[in-house]
Order: sequence, then C-alpha cells, then structure tokens
Amino acid sequence: MPADNSPQGLLLQSMGGAGCLYLTGTTQVVGNFFGIQALSNTTLAAGTAGNISGDSLVGAVIPAGATMFGQFTGVQISAGHAVVYDFFA
Repeated sequence: MPADNSPQGLLLQSMGGAGCLYLTGTTQVVGNFFGIQALSNTTLAAGTAGNISGDSLVGAVIPAGATMFGQFTGVQISAGHAVVYDFFA
C-alpha cells in the first residue's frame, strides 16, 4: 500500500490500518514498525532496534496498556504479550 500522509491516512495508520503483528514468543520480528503496544507487562529483549537514542532498550518494561512509539526495524520481547504496528510502505 502506498504511503498516505494525509490526516485520514495517518489516522488509519495509527489505528493499525497498515497491519500489525501479535507477539507472544521470544523470536525477533523484523520489519518497519512505529509502535509497540503492551497487552500485558512486556519486557524488551536484545533484538529490539530503532531510532530511540540513549541507553539500550534491553530489559525495558512497557506496562500493560502502554505504547512505545518510535521507528523500529526489529522487535523482540523476553516476557509479556504485545502488538507491533506496521508503517505504510
């Protein structure tokens, strides 16, 4: 699907319109994601890579119901359940 940066397109994207993945295991997923929403307390693992600067995200806990926004090229969890949201290509 082509990028749609109109207000409507951005709203659709923010609500998962480009697709999403449900994560329950510890295998890294690779893609182009803009958010990680924790469905239960979720701990990030070494395979999480993105444009967030500063200390490593390894061991960071996203509380249940919270969403971490950024541009992620890989996401890996070591505990919890989460949904990662795709960017439009």
